[in-house]
Amino acid sequence: MAERHGSSPMNVLVVEDSDDLRHLFARMLRRRGYVVREAADGMAALESLANFLPDLVLTDLMMPILDGFELIRRMRASPATASIPVLAITADATPDADHRARAAGAADVLIKPVEFHTLLGRLSRLCG
Repeated sequence: MAERHGSSPMNVLVVEDSDDLRHLFARMLRRRGYVVREAADGMAALESLANFLPDLVLTDLMMPILDGFELIRRMRASPATASIPVLAITADATPDADHRARAAGAADVLIKPVEFHTLLGRLSRLCG
């Protein structure tokens, strides 16, 4: 079971514009005991963050409306969300994408396709 500090379940916001991938991540995390909310883009994620402060945000970087880079920057600019770890996922395997995500404030970056056991390990490490 995914627990935070050995007590309550960890809360994760999954932000991904691919419905299939977002639902897959959410379903797999819920099966592991995480409490999951979903958002289809960065703007929807910001709206969700107004009433749900997760232990971690898992976000795609390339999305319509508001991309993951700008989502992370806006999270870092807000006192309410500035300290929430962000795990970015992207199909862009270039060093530039990794650098830009970390410069925006991502704690870590995973390249798609993401292996679920790798994702779980990163979540555990970031929310330890």
